[in-house]
Amino acid sequence: MKLAKASNLILFLALILFCSPAILEAQTRPIVIMGGTLIDGTGRDPIENVVIVIKGARIESVGKKGELSIPKGSRIIDAKGKTLLPGFIDGHCHLSDFMGELYLHLGVTTCPDITQNDDYWTIAQRDGTDMGKIRGPRIWSTGKRLVGPPPPWARRAEEGYLVKTPEEARKIVREKKEMGFEIIKLNEYVSPEVFKAAADEANRFGLPVTCHCLDVFLAAEAGLAGVEHHWAPGMTSISDPKKRWQIHEDRMSGKIDTAETSFYYEADNFDKIIEVMVEKKISWSPTIATWFRPLSPSSKIFQERELSILNHPRAKYFPPALKMDVQMYQDYETFSPDKRRRVEEGYRKIEDLIRRLVKAGGILRAGSDPNNIIPAIGVHIEMKMFVEAGLTPMQAIQAATINVARTFRKDKDFGTVEPGKVADLVIVEGDPLKEIWATQNVKRVILNGKEVNIDFHPGYKNPIPRNRPTQRTPGTVEISPRSIPQGFGPATLKVTTRGGFEPFHKVTLNGKELETRFVSGRELEATIPSEAIQKPGLYTVVVVNPGDFVSKSSPAYLIIPFKK
Repeated sequence: MKLAKASNLILFLALILFCSPAILEAQTRPIVIMGGTLIDGTGRDPIENVVIVIKGARIESVGKKGELSIPKGSRIIDAKGKTLLPGFIDGHCHLSDFMGELYLHLGVTTCPDITQNDDYWTIAQRDGTDMGKIRGPRIWSTGKRLVGPPPPWARRAEEGYLVKTPEEARKIVREKKEMGFEIIKLNEYVSPEVFKAAADEANRFGLPVTCHCLDVFLAAEAGLAGVEHHWAPGMTSISDPKKRWQIHEDRMSGKIDTAETSFYYEADNFDKIIEVMVEKKISWSPTIATWFRPLSPSSKIFQERELSILNHPRAKYFPPALKMDVQMYQDYETFSPDKRRRVEEGYRKIEDLIRRLVKAGGILRAGSDPNNIIPAIGVHIEMKMFVEAGLTPMQAIQAATINVARTFRKDKDFGTVEPGKVADLVIVEGDPLKEIWATQNVKRVILNGKEVNIDFHPGYKNPIPRNRPTQRTPGTVEISPRSIPQGFGPATLKVTTRGGFEPFHKVTLNGKELETRFVSGRELEATIPSEAIQKPGLYTVVVVNPGDFVSKSSPAYLIIPFKK
């Protein structure tokens, strides 16, 4: 009994101590960033020798040293000699399970996931990140997009919710609202009446809508918040609808390269497209870094930076498929002179369109679109390319901060460093207003009022892996030989498909990776050691994309008969 009373007394004293004002203050003490130069994202002149007071998740005050009082007990972050910026927002993020640390490492604090990820997986990622259980940026997401019936020539059905009637579209939008999604996305095959119904329902709930589309005028009429990729306004500029859709078909069927489509844009029609985009406040994410960075005067610097990320000694957990993203530089070297000329001419048209839009007061977004580029660094590369196209560094910074927040109706809380806003800040080495490439030189990151570790962690695994492949693996494979004697080896197994193998694909035997050699897009060779087939039986052969557990082929079966 005495022991129980003593234990209760200790517990009572511990509770008093834990709840004491001194302890609570230590747990919630303000953060004060002192020194350095602030580019707050509003477009105003930088503030030198700045003081930023952060309480909880929000910015309490911003001013010069000597103008603000420093709360007692504050944690001081010395930013002397460095530049402070709003946390970057990737204007066209494609979220995957391995990307969280990569975004933080490069100062991207928010990912608007403009993709077709599974709804339930996306919500789990968003909530897990908010709870601190998953390392990564804040997530706003579209989840699975709304799609129309694909045309007959499409190589495969579009992923997403198939909507054929206005009623179906409205129903899906309502369901997404109930699930808590922040953005609605439509694809280019949704019929005009269904397109308008979906946008109307989304706007009724205050949800911004963006699209893959080839008709900016339809997007304006429907009240969309944004359009994606260079081909949205670019293809709209092609006045002949039949020609427009033929070029789109040629691109989607692989007859012409995506970069080549810009050659066909009609610059004489740019101004009327820009006029409606400015009037209706439709933002544009051209994603030029993904497709055109090999044409930049800074391409060598870009390639070196991408490779430095891939080869980082603490980032070995990145999926091997990510290495294919830097293949874009080599792809350009294989272009014929005529194709190179067309792509260069087309890119000059896109640069012209960007300049005209911004000069007219339009909303431009920087987005990485990580299909053929390393995630997050694409935002910084695109900012650099915007400046090369004629924008000011300040305009480029706003394209990766406030413009994205404004597009997705989050600018009340995000996108600038001002009192009352959520405390997302990045501290970089260098002056981005003199050299915009300094934005990628990230030293410290504040997310939601807390400093986060921006290092890579070897072996890091997302606790909820992605449930759709990042990079597709051929579905059906065949093997030769189909039978190998018990204990024979080492044996060479040939694995073939109709096409689609990549150098990163691996052959597995009963779930264990084999030494694999890439022969071609149609063939892999794997070495089976004798100890792997000591027992007779039926062995399963599957081709996988390492690091992407849902990307795998259908099984082929290897027979190991009894040894005679």
